[in-house]
Amino acid sequence: ARLLEKIRILLQQIDDVVAQENACIENTTTEFTPSMLTDMISELKASLENVPPPSDKEEKKAKRQKTKQIKVLESHCEKLAEYNRHMRILGKRNSYSKTDPDATFMHMKEDPMGNGQLKPGYNLQIGTENQFMLDFGLYHNPTDTLTLIPFENSFHERYNRFPLEGVADSGYGSEENYRFMDENGIEAYVKYNFFHKEQRADKYVTNPFKQENLYYNEEKDYYVCPMGQHMERTGVRHYRTESGYIAESVAYRAARCEGCPLRCMCFSSKSKRRTIEVNHRLKEYKQKARERLTSEKGFKHRGQRCIEPEAVFGQIKYDMGYKRFRHFGKDKVTMDFAFFAIAFNIKKMCAKIKNQKMTDKNYKNIRVA
Repeated sequence: ARLLEKIRILLQQIDDVVAQENACIENTTTEFTPSMLTDMISELKASLENVPPPSDKEEKKAKRQKTKQIKVLESHCEKLAEYNRHMRILGKRNSYSKTDPDATFMHMKEDPMGNGQLKPGYNLQIGTENQFMLDFGLYHNPTDTLTLIPFENSFHERYNRFPLEGVADSGYGSEENYRFMDENGIEAYVKYNFFHKEQRADKYVTNPFKQENLYYNEEKDYYVCPMGQHMERTGVRHYRTESGYIAESVAYRAARCEGCPLRCMCFSSKSKRRTIEVNHRLKEYKQKARERLTSEKGFKHRGQRCIEPEAVFGQIKYDMGYKRFRHFGKDKVTMDFAFFAIAFNIKKMCAKIKNQKMTDKNYKNIRVA
């Protein structure tokens, strides 16, 4: 943005008809491109060559100044082309590595220097069952929320079906992900934020001022505050998530909060009336997830998850010392980990066959004895 502003100021300083016609100085929203600036520079040079030789010092000085301005414009054009190239490589990311343009700078769990230094890497996602790797994916975004849908689509491309059940931690619990799994027949055992807090009988659950604990009349669509007054619906807000998904939240406002003896405990905003925003669709998905996670099957999945992907990651990183990729570029890194995943599964299968044979042998010895 600063470079474009410099270009606009410079073109205003160049007193030339060609520049004025092509620059659209009056319109400050014009976005210059390197090709546009190249054409301007060519025409400015051509017009400068057609000017008669200067006859006095003032004309010589003016010509030198124009020549200098054209050189500055050329440097700005080169810089703009460089920025555009960076932006093409960057895409929707906020950073990339110069040594590996496909890698994004992220916070790593291993931080030897203890200063939270960013390092280029990939967000590796794996799907496991009985500690066998069924699928894996490498993603640019450091957060897990945006990886679930592309990872499930990757699973579908590999096996021509979606998994029957999906178990994941709260990093994947979003409205978009719940809706995707619900529409594709995946039974979601996916936690959401504050799930564990809701399971404990502490101040979070018993606090009557929490939005989640307010009484809601679904038939007449209003909430009731701890003092008993209705919080009527005032409007709807639509917002777009980072992935482009459009969510909807409904606002509810109390009739009057002035003079309420509970106001200091109810909300701390400077506004005269308390306002809350509720995403009803997400609330329904959370209710379904809560019922599944607290069921007998849900308890089993929650207990097993810590010995499924987490145990596999532990074996990969600490038992086998595979903490860094050996190649650069997403294609090569994918190949790198694909070979490792194949070897990992073969090693796991061989160990399982060996343990099964030892078990059968011991069982036979016991029967003979």
